[in-house]
Parts: sequence; C-alpha cells; structure tokens
Amino acid sequence: MADKHRNLGALHALAGALAALLALAWAAPAAAAPSPRDVSYLIATHQGNLYAIAAGKLAAQRGANEDVRRLGQTFVDDHTRLDAELRALAQQLKVPLTDQLDGPEQDELKALAAAPAGDAFDQMWITEQIEQQGELYEGINLELNYGYDERVKNLARDADDVILAHIGELNTVDREVSAPAG
Repeated sequence: MADKHRNLGALHALAGALAALLALAWAAPAAAAPSPRDVSYLIATHQGNLYAIAAGKLAAQRGANEDVRRLGQTFVDDHTRLDAELRALAQQLKVPLTDQLDGPEQDELKALAAAPAGDAFDQMWITEQIEQQGELYEGINLELNYGYDERVKNLARDADDVILAHIGELNTVDREVSAPAG
C-alpha cells in the first residue's frame, strides 16, 4: 500500500512538472523579444508617420490647391490613427520610439516648410509625398514577406490599404496640379 501511495505521489509530481513545462512553452513565444525585422519596421514606419502628419499639417495650412489641402488633412487623420495603433503595439513589445523626426525626413520637412506658398509648394509636397508613401508601402511589403511577429504583420496589413489609397489620391491630385491651365 505504501508503494502504491509513493507511485501515486511520483505520478502527481511528474504531472505537475509536465504542466509547468507546458506552461513555460506556451508563455515563451509571447515573451520573446521581437525580431530585428519587426523592430526595424516599427521604427521606420513610426518615423514615416511622424513625417506624414507634419507634412500633412503644412499642406492643410499652406496648400494653394483645395485638393492638396484636403489630402493633407486626410494624411494627418490617417497617419495619426495608424501611428496610435503602432505606438500601442511597440509599447507592448517594448520597442522604444522617439517623438522626434530624424534623418532625411527632418531635412525634407524643413525644406517643405521653407518652400514658398502656392503652386510650387503644392508640387513639392505632392512629389515628396509620392516618394514617402512609396517608401512606407515598400516597408509594409518587406514586413508582410519577412516579418515574424503576427501582430506586427497585422499592423502592416491594416496600413496597406490606407497607403495604397494615399498613393492613388496623390497621383490623381498630381495630374490636376501639373495640368496646364486652360
């Protein structure tokens, strides 16, 4: 009888150890640090959002063309929403983000702010935004193809349609602004 209790106790201990190992196995992926690819996407896209928000504000205030002003405000609204979602996920993943633009985006924004108001500003804004939205789109595709964390990939999927719509609208407005008056 004592052997039976001892075997039962060993069986309970083994079951407890197995349960603990299974719990660790389930918890490990959730606690894993994000991949360098995912971190790079979050940081670069955050910088792109900061630039699009700031440049959108300039277009909404200084654009000569009504469509440029409208599209600038759309960029402010859309990129503010996208960036709020990105910031929340980055915080969960413990990826530090800065509130300051850095690198070429900062220089481009300074040049845009210094551009004279009017048609020249509109054309400069459209040209820079086509390039910048294209870079965001490339980053989305890299993340979707090579990213690891499904949460980050879902964020990229959500941004995909927004960025494609922006590119389409920019091309339409570019044709209108570039068309000779007549």
